[in-house]
Amino acid sequence: MAMNEPSTIRPFVYTVIEDDSVNVTIEIAEEDYLADLAAGCDEDETMKPGRYVFRRGGFLDRHPEFKNQIRKG
Repeated sequence: MAMNEPSTIRPFVYTVIEDDSVNVTIEIAEEDYLADLAAGCDEDETMKPGRYVFRRGGFLDRHPEFKNQIRKG
């Protein structure tokens, strides 16, 4: 892409529904999903409309072998 061409990259748009410091629930609106598709994103490059629940900091729970390698600052 040339420097003078406008960017077609659209920021990921979502709404945080709930955040309890461990789990976060986000919602993707239908209009945001359609805007992503209209901006040129493929279906596999964006999230479909709906609610999604993510867990914060679950890496060490899934990989306990790394716990002893964490440096305390």
